[in-house]
Amino acid sequence: MRPADSQAPQADTPLVSVVVVCVTGVDLTRQCLARLFSQTYPALEVIVVDNGAPEALREMVRREFPGARLIRLGGNTGFAGGHNAGIRAARGTYVAIINNDALAAPRWVQAMVEVAERSPDIGSVASVIIDGNRPDRLDSCGVGIALDGMSRQAMRGGPIPALGQPRAVLMPSGCACLFRREALDAVGLFDESFFAYCEDTDLGMRLRWAGYTCFAAPGAVVLHYYSMTAGKFSRDKIFWVERNHFWVAVKNFPIPLLFVVPFATLWRYALQAYAVLTRTGDLHEFAEQASFASVMTAVVRAQGSALAGLFPMVRKRLSFSPRRKLTSVQMMKTIAAYRISLGEIILGSRNAR
Repeated sequence: MRPADSQAPQADTPLVSVVVVCVTGVDLTRQCLARLFSQTYPALEVIVVDNGAPEALREMVRREFPGARLIRLGGNTGFAGGHNAGIRAARGTYVAIINNDALAAPRWVQAMVEVAERSPDIGSVASVIIDGNRPDRLDSCGVGIALDGMSRQAMRGGPIPALGQPRAVLMPSGCACLFRREALDAVGLFDESFFAYCEDTDLGMRLRWAGYTCFAAPGAVVLHYYSMTAGKFSRDKIFWVERNHFWVAVKNFPIPLLFVVPFATLWRYALQAYAVLTRTGDLHEFAEQASFASVMTAVVRAQGSALAGLFPMVRKRLSFSPRRKLTSVQMMKTIAAYRISLGEIILGSRNAR
């Protein structure tokens, strides 16, 4: 296994720093890192962030991947905090992030850099992420957003697209993507108050406001074993998603769309109730695992936490305003172009509204 730091970049080959944040999963992390050290791209550094991982995982990284830079944090700082620590330590012109439960194809980094190098306006590059549990189905090809601030992987559950050219998308999934370092310097890193979930949506929206675009890269293929860390269905996930999607809207939606958020949220709740009652989509699986009272408790806690954080989010919105390049009308058109319906998010149907 060749050490990443020994790969001397050529004069015209930008260094790419790949950040992998670990909380659990020794075997998954081993497979993830093995794929990274087999990349075709010649100028790569791999940074592993110990975000409260067990000693066995740290020892595995030290022993089997000596070329990786290991950063140890004091505990679990969440997706946002863990990745920010890795990004701050990164030396690359580009920073890629990948979940430790994802396996990258050999040309993953190469394919993303080829797209990013097309224009300095490309602030991020999305991967073609395949569902590891259903390898004939797509997990995401970029991310779309609904009118209540909820986001969802674009084309999730559909057939795997054969991209001949880069595909314009709203933003990348934080599961596996590439950022231009200059773009991150312009808009800031992940918002650590989110802790987990929707922080990639918030960052993607800020990049959009700053005038950056995003494309999915042909050949940037990743196999993702979905939600292996937090669990596909958990009360913590409900709490974070319900709270954080509201913060995404408060920080990033044009003011006219903010008035739509409460009504869109009520419509989503109605669709979720319908999905559980009719056993449609994924929600019935969670309903079989958790009581109604526990779910409602998580939702109420999330709403309370969202309201408690309302004014700090408004302050962040105002502080970011000078960095916006798009007008509110332009951003509304951008959201409309990549909007995902609530029916698609809850019921899994492209035609549901």
